[in-house]
Amino acid sequence: METYQQRSEGIEAENARLRARVEELERRLRAVEPPRDAQRELADSVPYRALFDAVTVPLVVHRADGLLVAINRADCARWGITPDQVIGNYNPLEDPQAATTGHAEAFLRALAGEVVTLPAVSYDIEPGALYAEKRKVWTEPSYASFEDASGNRFVVVVSLDVTARVESEAQRRRGAALLEAFVQNAPMLMYARDTDGRHTLVNAPVAAHLGMTREEMMGKSQHELFPAPVADRFMAQDRAAMASSEPINAEDELELADGTHVYMTTKFALRDEEGRISGCGGISIDITERVRSEERTRQLQQKMLLVQQETIRAISTPLLPIADGVLVAPLVGELTRERGAQFTETLLEGISRQQARITILDVTGVPQAGPEVTDALIRAARSARLLGAEVVLTGIRPSVAQALVELGADLGGIVTRSTLERGVTYALSMRRGARVAES
Repeated sequence: METYQQRSEGIEAENARLRARVEELERRLRAVEPPRDAQRELADSVPYRALFDAVTVPLVVHRADGLLVAINRADCARWGITPDQVIGNYNPLEDPQAATTGHAEAFLRALAGEVVTLPAVSYDIEPGALYAEKRKVWTEPSYASFEDASGNRFVVVVSLDVTARVESEAQRRRGAALLEAFVQNAPMLMYARDTDGRHTLVNAPVAAHLGMTREEMMGKSQHELFPAPVADRFMAQDRAAMASSEPINAEDELELADGTHVYMTTKFALRDEEGRISGCGGISIDITERVRSEERTRQLQQKMLLVQQETIRAISTPLLPIADGVLVAPLVGELTRERGAQFTETLLEGISRQQARITILDVTGVPQAGPEVTDALIRAARSARLLGAEVVLTGIRPSVAQALVELGADLGGIVTRSTLERGVTYALSMRRGARVAES
């Protein structure tokens, strides 16, 4: 049988083995997780003040009563100051400007547990002990509170300088306002439409021409504002402009309350920031008065041309009544087919108006004799005889006589005389003879 001593020795051996196991496990645990005192030692070893100064974002820390107790290098560099100038010397809760700009309220809200970010606010920096010159800066501050190990509350302020951004936005707004002023006061129609044809820009002249307000037109499609044929035409122009790399020009007509208006229009594609087509822009100039003026000028020119033609006609084919019933029609210069027809028409009108019985056709001033000349003479003579007037042909040059013979012209019933003087003598003698016979 196992003795008591043997059992005691076995228990001691088992306890020794278990102790060894526990020690081994403790060693492993210590190797994985340092003791609590070691963690605190590691945390305390971090140079938080150096870290606070090394952060490139401006930081300040206030006590719960508002007194500034810390400021980092980034904030000092921005204002051109040293920590000694502000630490213990500034309190936003006692600063009137901090109250008017919302900083004091943000501080109190953060102290109550909120995280507060103010919109960009301006701050006027006066020259004095802290700042060398007066200037305006814009900051976007964020406020948050925290406690230290003893339960004391503090407020940290992260203040981003957004002056450049604010000034850039202000510049953009000024540019937009300037552009808007030019667009609205331009003496032409300026408008823009999106890819669906809805109006996104309308200046005052457009609204005035259509008898609407800008508000009534904005967002409306072309089919909501114009008759279908007009809207279809405008939309086709818009599509062509958006498909083209260059502006397109067109002359448009639009029926308005005071009549038809004519516009010279330039349209072009609009693009967004990424270069994608976002719509169509247009500039139209009302040229109605110019078109009407040009039409009046054209009509006046036509009238002047007719008067000129009548004047030339009267000058080039004069009819000279030298006695009762006797007309002299001298021909001078080149005789074309058109002028020959005109001469015949004028001659017949004169014979009818003057009741002429004898007509003297003098061709002394005709330099050449071609088919046009001979044809015109024969036609004029025959037409005059049909009206009952005797025709006397005078001043025939040899070339004219030869041309008449070669053409086999029938001169039957036409009296010829070598000169105008002899033709006049003949006509007057025939007139006296007719009077004698009548008596």
